[in-house]
Amino acid sequence: MDLLNEIHRCGKCGICIQTCPVYAEDLHEWTTPRGKVQLLKSCLSGDLSSTKKLQKVAATCLMCGSCTHHCPSGIDHESLFMAMRKQLREAHGESWSKNLFFYLLSHEQQLKRALKLAGMGQNPVFEALYKNFQLGNISLASLPRVNPQPFREQRLQNPLAGKSSRGSVLYFVGCSTNYAFSKIGNAVVQILNRMGLTVELVPDQVCCGLPMYLKGELDGAVENARKNIALFNRDDVMAVITDCATCTSALSVGYKKLLAGTEHEQAEADSLASNTINISRFIIDHFDWLEDCLDKEAEPLTITAHIPCHERNHMDDPTVVPDLLRMLPHVNYVEAENAAECCGGGGTFFYDFPELSGKMAQKKVQGAMATGADLWVTGCPGCRINLTGYLQPEADLKVVHPVEVIAAALRPEQE
Repeated sequence: MDLLNEIHRCGKCGICIQTCPVYAEDLHEWTTPRGKVQLLKSCLSGDLSSTKKLQKVAATCLMCGSCTHHCPSGIDHESLFMAMRKQLREAHGESWSKNLFFYLLSHEQQLKRALKLAGMGQNPVFEALYKNFQLGNISLASLPRVNPQPFREQRLQNPLAGKSSRGSVLYFVGCSTNYAFSKIGNAVVQILNRMGLTVELVPDQVCCGLPMYLKGELDGAVENARKNIALFNRDDVMAVITDCATCTSALSVGYKKLLAGTEHEQAEADSLASNTINISRFIIDHFDWLEDCLDKEAEPLTITAHIPCHERNHMDDPTVVPDLLRMLPHVNYVEAENAAECCGGGGTFFYDFPELSGKMAQKKVQGAMATGADLWVTGCPGCRINLTGYLQPEADLKVVHPVEVIAAALRPEQE
């Protein structure tokens, strides 16, 4: 990308300011997309020195995509900010904790060992310590517990084929499901099997790379993208299914940007993008395969939803979860006033800027509680962690994935 050419397309109209969730809480020009574009312009021209303070300013962004989504000039803010973060990271380094985080995300075996060690926290002694520690404003006690065994390893030991096969799908299991939310993974497999599909897991897949990409660690993100493309680009499957809005965005949008340098890799990224679909959208598209499997006597539920930024802005599919919930006969869907507002998670944003993130998350909690819903549904495990962290322990509301709602409503299989 020609950075200066992209920067000069900015007309400074300020429409991006109206859509920026960070500016809504902070009210400083430098937190706005427009402000960051001008800072990058000054940095590239030599009028502004590269400093650690500038690096912090560049990090004060959720990468939610609202600015790009609403920009009348069609500026690719994400790519501009990625370039800015990459340059600042190379000039000033990164904290040891983030360097370790990026390393683990690009080295699957080491990530597995680290999370196995983290599983030690699931005993009475460590549990007592967890209650006294926080990540940003989130108590460690509210974080999901590590799966006893990574989900992919669990499922690879069991048959995954449906009873009557309509075809096969590949299941891209994101890090959150693999290491913390095995219930989501089991629900995905159960639903797809009941729809008559064979579900194939790819044991050597790696993190989608988007967490690294969003923080300017582009080399690691590119490496992971290449690995996953090589594994998932197959002509013999119906689709590549994801259960995470972030992973869906990476495979269907992000990889095309990361690998835009060569014609062959661009074609490979385009091919994977065209075959990748989020589980909620896949169920909607083939709901007739599932409808007869639903228990018509299932307990009625009132449900509200949080719409992740990746669904709203990156995939331009903001109604996918509400649309799916409205199709379920036992669900009364109630829209929260701020359902489509950012939760403030933004990868490590909740940890880097806990005050800003907390203001956003607390508003989300208030909006969801006001609906009187039994469940709060979201298709992003990252958002789920952030939102759960701000719910009071005694709150009569639980955050779940849409597939968990569906799996609980399936009729028992006939012997």
